[in-house]
Amino acid sequence: MQIIQPNIVVTSPDEDYLMLVEVTLNGIGELTQNPVEQLKYLMVSYGCSVGLAIAGERIVLLRDSFEKSNGESIYVVGEAKLPDSLLPPADDRGQEERLLEFESRVQQWLERLKLTSSLENLPNDLRKLLGEPIPSLLRLGEVRVSGPRWSKVAK
Repeated sequence: MQIIQPNIVVTSPDEDYLMLVEVTLNGIGELTQNPVEQLKYLMVSYGCSVGLAIAGERIVLLRDSFEKSNGESIYVVGEAKLPDSLLPPADDRGQEERLLEFESRVQQWLERLKLTSSLENLPNDLRKLLGEPIPSLLRLGEVRVSGPRWSKVAK
């Protein structure tokens, strides 16, 4: 049985989950398993109130108010287009290798968002979507992968 886990997590010093990030190369609605629905499931499983679904060229912010159980109170705050510098690689490598590189780019980008100056360089729609709460969560916690990641050295 395969354990479902987010690609990237942001944890507090006490190991509480502050934010979950689901990353996929395909756009929203292009998969059998919708990344937003997958993220909702993970948010309930991990008891996390904030999630980012990064799918293809889009980023979707989700929040859970915990007013209802079983994820019924999770809602989409909004969505925006990713900056061109963050878009998934479009080369001939295999899909798994491209996904792992994309996940790594997203993780590095989230780490840079801790800096206020990084937020100023974002397009308006993305800056408005993320606002101050997301960088604050990133500053409070540690951004890390939730499972093993491919490495060129390992090949």
